[in-house]
Amino acid sequence: MADFTTQYEELKTLLSSCANINTKSEKSFLYSTLLQLQEHSTTDPSLLQLLADSSHVLLPLMANDIAHDDEEIASQALKCMGFMIYHPSIVSGISGDDADMVLSSLQKVILSTRIKSVCNIGVWCISVQQLNPLFLNAHIESLVRAIVHALDNPTGSLSTTFEAMQAVMKLETQVNEKMRATSSLWGPPIYRRLVSADKRERDMSERCLQKIKSLICPPPSELSKVVIVDVKRKLLPAMEELLKQGMKIQAMQAWGWYTRLIGSCAIKNRHLINQLLKVPEQTFSDSDPQVKIASQTAWEALIDALVILPTQESTTEVAAQQTYEDKNGIFETNRLTKSIKLIMTPLIGVMSSKCDLSVHLSCLNTWNYLLHKLDTCVNHPLAIKTVLEPMLEVVFRVGPDGKNIWSWNFCLDIIDSYALARKLDDEKHYSIKWMPWNIGQFDFFVKMVGIFISHGEVGCDAALKIFRASLKSVQLNLSRSSVPFSEIMLFINNIIPCLQKISESGIGQTFLDFIEIATEELQPSILGSPLYKTKLDTKYSENMNELNEENSSVSPVVYFIILYFHDIISSTSDAWKMSKYVTFLLKSYDSYDILHTLTCLLYKFSVPDCLNYWIVIANCLKDYMDGKSEPDENWDLLVSRFLAYPFVFFSLGSEKNLDRVQIVQPWKSIYMSTKCSESLFPVFDRFLEDYSKIDPTENTRGYDYLSLCGDAIICVLEHILNSSNNVGDHERVHFTKTSLQCTARYLSVSYAEAKSNPQILDTTSRVFSTLSRVVKSFHFEDDIIPFVQIISDPLIQWLSDFEQQHKNTIHQLHQLWISTLKCLQTSWPPINFNSTFLKLQATLLETTLDHPNNPISNPTIAFWNATYGQQVKLDYPQNLLPVLDKLSRNGKINLCKKRYSRTTDDTVDPQLKHKVTTTLNRCGKRVEAMVDQVNGSGSNVPKRKKLELTEHQKEVRRAQQGKSKDCEGRGPGVRTYTSADFSQGNQDESQEDSQDVRNVESILEMLKKGDKTF
Repeated sequence: MADFTTQYEELKTLLSSCANINTKSEKSFLYSTLLQLQEHSTTDPSLLQLLADSSHVLLPLMANDIAHDDEEIASQALKCMGFMIYHPSIVSGISGDDADMVLSSLQKVILSTRIKSVCNIGVWCISVQQLNPLFLNAHIESLVRAIVHALDNPTGSLSTTFEAMQAVMKLETQVNEKMRATSSLWGPPIYRRLVSADKRERDMSERCLQKIKSLICPPPSELSKVVIVDVKRKLLPAMEELLKQGMKIQAMQAWGWYTRLIGSCAIKNRHLINQLLKVPEQTFSDSDPQVKIASQTAWEALIDALVILPTQESTTEVAAQQTYEDKNGIFETNRLTKSIKLIMTPLIGVMSSKCDLSVHLSCLNTWNYLLHKLDTCVNHPLAIKTVLEPMLEVVFRVGPDGKNIWSWNFCLDIIDSYALARKLDDEKHYSIKWMPWNIGQFDFFVKMVGIFISHGEVGCDAALKIFRASLKSVQLNLSRSSVPFSEIMLFINNIIPCLQKISESGIGQTFLDFIEIATEELQPSILGSPLYKTKLDTKYSENMNELNEENSSVSPVVYFIILYFHDIISSTSDAWKMSKYVTFLLKSYDSYDILHTLTCLLYKFSVPDCLNYWIVIANCLKDYMDGKSEPDENWDLLVSRFLAYPFVFFSLGSEKNLDRVQIVQPWKSIYMSTKCSESLFPVFDRFLEDYSKIDPTENTRGYDYLSLCGDAIICVLEHILNSSNNVGDHERVHFTKTSLQCTARYLSVSYAEAKSNPQILDTTSRVFSTLSRVVKSFHFEDDIIPFVQIISDPLIQWLSDFEQQHKNTIHQLHQLWISTLKCLQTSWPPINFNSTFLKLQATLLETTLDHPNNPISNPTIAFWNATYGQQVKLDYPQNLLPVLDKLSRNGKINLCKKRYSRTTDDTVDPQLKHKVTTTLNRCGKRVEAMVDQVNGSGSNVPKRKKLELTEHQKEVRRAQQGKSKDCEGRGPGVRTYTSADFSQGNQDESQEDSQDVRNVESILEMLKKGDKTF
């Protein structure tokens, strides 16, 4: 390191001492050695610092020697100077005077030297220098003259020209404004070489212009004027010559630059532009794809020249909040409109023709550049109509198949960004400043969606994407309070025909996606509002009178549902597809309107799949109603009509088999969430009536409908169990009675069905089980007696025929019968088991008293003995006499309890007994007379002493005769007293104690006379 420092100090001394000495070899060696030390200083900070400290000494020496006549000395000195003005560590220490001296000396040597290498290195020094721009500004004119001199290349060196262009690019970064102002001086030597026969010159010029494009575009007017003159005189003929020579790509590259550099002056020089346009006319139709691509790229220059817009004041933030307004009236004049049409004509032609994919993509890139250049004016309706719409229509009509998929996706990104009013700025596209659009522009998107779906399923994804995006922007517009009512109605009257047209396009269930998107993206405040009703098309209003009784106008969301349902009915769509949609509707809109519309639509159609749709809607409704608890009479009526649908569906004659399992669960849940039972009873009655008319052997729809009805009736019975059981609640009593009547009808119909379809017994068993629980819940006479009246007939049917029943059915039937008997005995107030009530139970008791199944007959006999068997007077119905006779003779039942008897059974010879059954005026009693005691017995029987009854015994007597309650408060007719109640007095009873008892002699005497009554 010390050696380098010493060497450098010696070198500096020698250069200073021989500054005025003309020792060429020595000076050349000294600069060569200095250059080596400079190179070494890049890795030696201390040496670099020495160079920086001595720059004020070395630079004057170098400035003097670069003008030396000796090429070696001048070249070496320039190289050393170049290092000094390039390296930042050294440049920072160069004073203004030294900089002026350096720049002046460089300018002079470039202009004056005849040595090619010296000129070349001198220009190189300018291209690498990193001097302060303030120093450069003071010498810009002289520097430009030097550069132009080098560009003109008087020595014929391409390297000099190259370095000159490098110098231009360097100064462009340092003194941009000065270079732009002087571009008319240094620009022509560069762009003229674009038509050079030498490829190297053309390439150098092309690269340079690309680097400084931002500097000269748009071009200063002075530069444009020079270019116009050059084009007229030399450049246009030169381009035509290139075309003749087959150099079409080079010709179009030059054409593009010349057009771009003419800039806005093109408008005032239309004749020249027309002349220039003859060049691309020959290349756009060329068969060579590369020529076409070059033409597309060059066409962007015409866009730069013709699309001149005033400065836009609105920022991106403001643009995102308001729609576009043409405040400057740009499109009101014909100038820009004509220019755009001129630009678009060949682009549409290229995209409409069969070209290579690369050509189409290049064309789209040029079109994208036009959208970019239009800035915010791209949102103007005329720009949409003349620039955006034609190109999109051409591309989208071809479809996404094959190679066009690239063009399709390119344009799809653009229209999607426009629909969302989102600035497009990615690597694939030029940025486009989209702004929110007016509702009137929705027609444009409707048109594009129509083009998409014309390709069938392959275009549906794009259609759905754009449809959703456009509706997002529409909703953004509609949410503004400044939007008038007329615009909202205009939109609604546009979207409904749009959806109708889509539904007729044959895209299947994809149409349902459009409806779902429209319902999701547009707010309920618009679609569900009664203010924006629209008239229902006659195609959809048929058989829909219940939907709107006043007129045929409906809210938009109702119209959407109708369109949705019509399509799903006419297509083969999966019913479960609508689940998500119905759930969304119920949660987002007035649930009454939604369910009302869906129910009306179900009743309108009678196709087999409607039951599947009902299942889907029912499951959605079930989930929705889990959180709905507010009582609403209208809602309950509507739900009852909805629940009636499966049964009405059967009555309509549908041949569709029923998936009962899928129906029962939501049906039960919905039913238990509302108070709609009574509204369903007529439905059940109609269904059971229709079902009973069908021959079970010819029933092709299976027993599931009847099984469903059984499940529904179980729900009704469960409702009874869950309701309050208050005395005097007439509404509850009426409901209970109606429910039991419906249950009785079901049991009768299911009895007939079981003969051909034993599977129905599963449901019927559950009905019996639930009915048993209902009976157990009855405590009052108002419930129990109607129950016996209503259920008796179907119960007799089932009890009369055990052959076709399975074990569970028999068991549940046993339980029901036992529960019924117990309920009769525990009723409050207690039931009077008199002749009237016996007549009511006669047929049922006829079946059960002597039933072959002991679990039926035994409880019935026990019931008889505890109730009717304890009565003192009864009128026995004729149908019961044989059964009673059999059971009484077998000793199983007790008939009316005897009040008085002279003899006991164990004193009578069975062979001498004669049983007589008669009907008494006041009570029915079986009288047993003994033949061997008839003669003279009346006079031999001693009269018993008349005994006085106690008050308790009198009370017992009255209770037995049905005249009062017993001591425990039980009602008349209930035998609850034993012989112990009469133990308070003598056990002998006088004939005078009761007017109803006659002595044996009198009775036998009347029998002899044939008298049948007392």
